[in-house]
Order: sequence, then C-alpha cells, then structure tokens
Amino acid sequence: MVDIPISEIVAQTKHLEIKARKMVNSSLQSDYKSSFRGRGMEFDEVRSYIHGDNVRDIDWNVTARMNEPFVKTFTEERELLTYFIVDISSSEDFGSVKSKRHIMAEITALLGFTAFFANDKTGLILVSDQIEKIIPPTRNYSHMLRIIRDVFYYQSLSPLTNLDVVFRKANHLIKKKAVIFVLSDFFDSSYEHALGTLAKKHEVIPIVVRDPLEQSFSSPFSLPIITELEDMETGESKLSSITKKSLTDEDFFATQYKKIFRKLALEHAEVDASTDYVKTIDKLLRRHTARR
Repeated sequence: MVDIPISEIVAQTKHLEIKARKMVNSSLQSDYKSSFRGRGMEFDEVRSYIHGDNVRDIDWNVTARMNEPFVKTFTEERELLTYFIVDISSSEDFGSVKSKRHIMAEITALLGFTAFFANDKTGLILVSDQIEKIIPPTRNYSHMLRIIRDVFYYQSLSPLTNLDVVFRKANHLIKKKAVIFVLSDFFDSSYEHALGTLAKKHEVIPIVVRDPLEQSFSSPFSLPIITELEDMETGESKLSSITKKSLTDEDFFATQYKKIFRKLALEHAEVDASTDYVKTIDKLLRRHTARR
C-alpha cells in the first residue's frame, strides 16, 4: 500500500464513518436483519425420533443403519458473516464526479457499519484479475475502519479484471455460508458459471458502480469527432470516432450483467455518484427478502 500519512487515513475513514452512521436509519437496519439474520440453520446432531418430530428431518441413512428412526436437529445461525468482494482494477479509478472506487468505499462503509451495528462479522476480498488481499471476517471498530481504508487506498498489483478467476477462488476461500456483496463495474465477460457456483453456496448481491460519462459520451457537433482513447486497464490507445457512443462499451457490459443476474436470480443495484445509497440499498434488500 502507498505510504499515506496516518492522519490522512484517520480523517478519511472518520468522514466515512460519520456519513455511514447518518445513513444507517432504522428502516435500513431493519431490512438488513430481515433479509439475512435468523434465516440460516446449522446442523447440530442426530437423535432418536420423538413423536411429533417433522418427518422431513428424518436422517434416512442413519435410520437404515440403526433400524429405527433418527432425525437431524439444527440450531439457528446467530452469527452472520458478511464479505465485500471489491474490484480494484484500474477502471475503478475513473470518475467524472468522484471515482468509482470512492463510491465503493462509501457503500462499503454504509453496509459495513450496518453489519457492525447488527453484531455481525465482516471481511474483505480485494480483487483485480487475481485475489489481491484478504481480510478475514471479525467484528470490532478498528477492523471496520481498516476495511474502509483498504477499499479506498490499497494499490492494486494488476490493472486488469478477471471476475471468473476471482469468483472461483472466492468460492474456495469462503468456507462458511456468507452474505457476499460484490462491488464492481462488471467490465468483464465469461464469469457466469463461476458466479453461479458462488451463488449456490452463498447469498451473493452484486452492486454495479457506474459513471454517467461512461454511459453516454456524445459530441455536441453534427459531425463525428476523432479522438484518441486509452483503455485504463490495458493501457492500449486507439483512435475512435465519437458521435454518441460508450467510452468503454458500457452498454455491452450492462446488457451482459443484467442478463446474467436475471438468469441466476440475483437481485442487484446500480449506483453512481448521484445515487441516494440508503434508498437504493433499502430497495435492494427488500427485493432480496421477497425473492428468498
């Protein structure tokens, strides 16, 4: 990580903390808890069947071996693990108002402190075309500040994006069922299978961070403008004719990720610098709850 004065780090994370505290109102806290807490069940033990037990809980393998009915018992998962998978490839440094990475830090602060106030553990996985850094989940104040700091400041080792690779690796890294918020602009392809595998094991909620300039860049003149554009991830430059087109093929990627999320039945949100995060995430959690 770049050597940033501690005073600057404290100042930045304090600002995000205060903003998050203001944004976390009772409705968002309530929606967060109703969406995730108390819904998961952990296996506890196998015991003899007692009259009145649900027949759906019978362990047929044990029953066959013992020649008498046995049932599985479960306990409610009291502790929720929340992970943030955050894309820190070079395209996230772009922003016409504020960088997409800055937006990701603010949303991580909002959701992170929401989880913190709900007594849940949070962890972080920073990604590009590889797993860049992992912060295992725990719950304390300094840990939450560290997560926000790293989303904001950590310097990526690679400028590229490979969501297929990072989703596959994340599936192996995260052993216990968790809620996973994926923050990225999703400027990538060929990740559907890996994302689907991850979503079968965990509750995956994509948050797409966009920028208005990427969505629509148009020439004020009737004739096209010839200009040189540079890909922020590959560093390659090419001459392009601009009338009304995307600087990053954003329309193509947007069509692709919407199709993938719909196919995998994943509720998602799209945000940019003008988005009211609380309202957007509140609606996202409500839709997620209704779909479960």
